[in-house]
Amino acid sequence: MKHQNAQMSAQIKSSGNKVCESMLLVCVEQCNSNELFVTLESIKAQRLPFSNVIFWCKNADEKHLNNFLPKHCNFEFIVTSDLVGDARLNKEKTKASFIVYSGDKLDSYLTLALTTHINLDAHLAYFDTDKLNAAQIREYPDFKPDWNPDLQLTAGYINSGIWIVKLASFAKTCGPLSKFNVVKYLASCYLENIYSTIQHIPLVMLSRPTNIISLDKAKALLEPMYNDVASIIDTNNALPTLSLRWHLECEPLVSIIIPTRNAMELVRACIDSILKKTNYTNYEILLVDNNSDDSESIRYFHKLNEHPKITLLSYDKQFNYSAINNFAAKRAKGEVLALVNNDIEVINPDWLLNMVSHVMRDDIGCVGAKLLYSDNRIQHAGVVMGYGGGAGHGHKYFPGDHYGYMNRLIATQNYSAVTAACLLITQKDFWAVEGLNEESLAIAFNDVDLCLKVQQLGRRNLYCAEAILYHHESVSRGHEDTPEKVLRFKSELDYLKATWSEVIKADPAYNPNLTLKRENFAIKSIREA
Repeated sequence: MKHQNAQMSAQIKSSGNKVCESMLLVCVEQCNSNELFVTLESIKAQRLPFSNVIFWCKNADEKHLNNFLPKHCNFEFIVTSDLVGDARLNKEKTKASFIVYSGDKLDSYLTLALTTHINLDAHLAYFDTDKLNAAQIREYPDFKPDWNPDLQLTAGYINSGIWIVKLASFAKTCGPLSKFNVVKYLASCYLENIYSTIQHIPLVMLSRPTNIISLDKAKALLEPMYNDVASIIDTNNALPTLSLRWHLECEPLVSIIIPTRNAMELVRACIDSILKKTNYTNYEILLVDNNSDDSESIRYFHKLNEHPKITLLSYDKQFNYSAINNFAAKRAKGEVLALVNNDIEVINPDWLLNMVSHVMRDDIGCVGAKLLYSDNRIQHAGVVMGYGGGAGHGHKYFPGDHYGYMNRLIATQNYSAVTAACLLITQKDFWAVEGLNEESLAIAFNDVDLCLKVQQLGRRNLYCAEAILYHHESVSRGHEDTPEKVLRFKSELDYLKATWSEVIKADPAYNPNLTLKRENFAIKSIREA
């Protein structure tokens, strides 16, 4: 915080006595004097003044605010209970505006940040935030990702502190005054494709009260808007997020590809769990035998081949994960491919239905699942670029029922990549990027490379928090523990770094204030900065 303010101080010395060209809209959802004082004092402390300040309140509070504010304000303001119809705002609504709630504390350098950091082509922008405790001490920063539409729909990770190029757009869309106007507006920005350029500025410029109401309380408000594209599903858990199942025009055939070498018991557990627990029925299973030499496993695989949903394929070349899956994909009948490891076990019967509901969306590419180790710790919940210099799994080893940083373990959201231990992708997208890279990424990072190539098609990749399965990682193939494997892994890591250096340097689904040394969303240390 001190470092970012030092930079701002240097900038303000060269700015002269400028006025911030943006207005401020303060949403006074509840007329609480203590909350108002916090916000008013922070407005007065701005290094540059706002061009105007609007207080939006309920009709019953308008008279009280008009009496209260002149005693405590040293700046011009307008009080209104009608953001849409108030004629005094006609000119103001054509201007850029920063929107907060009463009780929010603005960083004293906010107006300078608005003046110096907003890109010329930005339609909307937002900052990082933190919490303001009862002693008015700042704590628990929310270091947000870049614009993440699915995280906004499910977790409302941006709920105050947005800058918009014209206030009129917000006034038209946000609905009656509530605690969720910003959340509703941003949901509509995605669902109605209102803005194309949304900028994230990774500076903490707003401190919010600790009593922020979680998004699950906005279900009744958001459901009419969401119903056109998705249903809010009941997860039987009192979570602070919303779970969405997107509407399907049809139920496409899913080709589940499972490579294996021997490992009869793993395959039995995997396939039995799919057959017995999966409630989405339109699928086929392609079991790919890669040079099995255990007679019992071979007999079992041929027995499976008699099942109407299962086809046994034989791949008799050297183990190459990418080549095996490409081989099977060419023989798949489904519109959707599901890449599944042989050490996966189904937990949640809705796993495939939930993942299919996302992969069939026009703007979604690869869809990954929440995967747990056998002891119910997190194995995968989205891939973060930059971990270890390459890529790693966010929240790895967290308890399986943990909410995660900013609720990111329990909220379906966009990530740059997801693991192919359980990954859905349409055939169209898979072959548009020529499948998995057989030449340079035989074993490691081929899934990351696939996801990043699909992202270049204009798709967003997605972690589906409602699809929950076990993953007994690398049980059948072992670990990278021989000289040959170590050299091969280094070669694949080098390829990843050379090919995807930009996203490794700055993953849009992460935040530059968070560490790349550990997979736990911890704040970056001073030594890393």
